[in-house]
Amino acid sequence: MSSHPIVTDFASLLDENLREAWEERAAVMQFEAGIPRDLAEALALLLVIRQYPTAALSRLV
Repeated sequence: MSSHPIVTDFASLLDENLREAWEERAAVMQFEAGIPRDLAEALALLLVIRQYPTAALSRLV
């Protein structure tokens, strides 16, 4: 299942380092925890925003 458009749109705004962190977290959740990919990507995005709020959210404005 593909990710929700909001998740993919927001992830496309992340800089290279944050995008890599997002992809890494999503992969771990998917393969290690067995979470479906679309949910893993959404949860990983929330984790990246929580860990790096200023850097992640600054690209929205």
